[in-house]
Amino acid sequence: MKSESAWNMFVFRDGRRTVPGATLARDLAEAIRVAAQGPPFAAEDQILDALLLAGEFECALTDAGHPAFLHVASITDSLAAALVNPDAISGRENLAALLNEIPPDPPSDLKISPPEGFAYYALHPLEFVDLVSRVPQSAATVGVIGVRSIGATLSALVQAAVRRTGRKAKRFTVRPTGHPYDRQTAFTPVQERSVRNLLASGAEFLVVDEGPGMSGSSFLSVGDALVQCGVAREKVTFLGSRCPDPDALRAPNGASRWRSYRSYHTQDNSRVPREAAIYVGGGDWRKYMNVDPQQWPASWIQMERLKFLSDDRRVLYKFEGLGRFGKAVYERSHQVATAGFAPRPLGIKDGFAAYPVLAGTPLSAAALTPELLDRMAVYCAFRFSDFRCRTGQDSAAIETMVRFNLAEEFGQELPLDSGTLHSEHPVLVDGRMLPHEWIRTDSHEYFKVDAASHGDDHFFPGPSDIAWDLAGAIVEWGMDKDATQSFLTRYNHASGDDPLPRIGAFLLAYTVFRFGYCKMAAGAVQGSGEEHRLLAAHQRYRSLAIQYCNELLEAEPVGATGITSLHAG
Repeated sequence: MKSESAWNMFVFRDGRRTVPGATLARDLAEAIRVAAQGPPFAAEDQILDALLLAGEFECALTDAGHPAFLHVASITDSLAAALVNPDAISGRENLAALLNEIPPDPPSDLKISPPEGFAYYALHPLEFVDLVSRVPQSAATVGVIGVRSIGATLSALVQAAVRRTGRKAKRFTVRPTGHPYDRQTAFTPVQERSVRNLLASGAEFLVVDEGPGMSGSSFLSVGDALVQCGVAREKVTFLGSRCPDPDALRAPNGASRWRSYRSYHTQDNSRVPREAAIYVGGGDWRKYMNVDPQQWPASWIQMERLKFLSDDRRVLYKFEGLGRFGKAVYERSHQVATAGFAPRPLGIKDGFAAYPVLAGTPLSAAALTPELLDRMAVYCAFRFSDFRCRTGQDSAAIETMVRFNLAEEFGQELPLDSGTLHSEHPVLVDGRMLPHEWIRTDSHEYFKVDAASHGDDHFFPGPSDIAWDLAGAIVEWGMDKDATQSFLTRYNHASGDDPLPRIGAFLLAYTVFRFGYCKMAAGAVQGSGEEHRLLAAHQRYRSLAIQYCNELLEAEPVGATGITSLHAG
């Protein structure tokens, strides 16, 4: 496998969505009221919730070029200061005054996107406050530049942490643009003047973002923009959430550029539940499946949610997201449990949800029975009825993913007709219908685990047709034609929805996504034992994609020009 081809797979979806500005203003106001009036023992959690909403609102207004971003940025700054200085007299008592800063007439539509570290990667904002204390600084003045989206919140916290040391600090945020592996940052005239004024006062500069990711280009673009303004490279420090291998960065001249700046990163797992005793993230959960390692399911270990077991192995602690992100996942977990398909969550704190560990056995495809087939069909019918999405499905993005990955993998275009993967009733799918995600308990009941977060993370499909989960079950359990027919018929009876006209296209879409996912994941773990598992999975999904594509083309050309079939070469 060529690593260059691996990195070109299209597996991450655009999580941006449009929301009314009035909704963001209302949610922020409510969070501030709760933080100002709530009991002191809950102060940190409540202020943090308000801070995350303020950073999100600030980011949306800044991206929209709306002048009200300055007012919301002052709210973000005040909440960050209250979080960093919880004992300050001016903290909690004056939070209610922030309500006066909320713009009364925000834009009707604003675009927001999830801050991935807070939503998926167990990045606690206070880790950046701790990080500031470890960064050598000699200047009395510090310029703090946050990379949006998450940089709005993080830069406010870093600014507050710097000011706590008695130094002056001033912040602003930027949005690098361009190709993900070669971002560019252009300061506005106001920002450029700010940089030059800070430079004249002898300031040092902190660039704040999560990551770096695979390229490092967002950090590097801001550093280079500062250098173009006359800032010496030794005066620029990157503050991130991980320590990269500079030689692996995919930005142009990434290694040499990265090494020309100072960089520091947060400490891993510094804020986890006290009861979290046994690390089971990064694929380590497979050690507790009682399965031969040769039979372990493949995993993109860097992309896994952070997970721990309690000492007695009876409770699983899984990061589901801070603030509104974790609350939404927790509510969905309760919904699935109430319907009888999953264990009931035990609580959530600092983004970590607690789940009881079921006494039972994770299943394999060989364990498929008519009883289990029926259970999965009814489960999919439940999601079809109870997880309808208010926001529409981005079927065009899924179609683009299918076309792009097929062209990248096989060198052949397959221009799907617009609407081939459209759903009249998009739902928040499960997204993880793999056998090991189903447990047969010691009392011979079947339960679905990990059922609440994957349908709304940063991978495809996002809100989609329930046929995505139906296709996932068919593929992952290796159902033959009889089992497939029985499964879809039972689902039809339970839901009143006939998936047969749609299932062929979604079998193709699912396998195309999965071979792209496994190929990119294998590229990320080259040289490890995990690479072999992922490459084997890639080949399996690839072969199935060929089969489903040819079946679909034979049944209906779906707009393919000059294509009769795909081949394995």
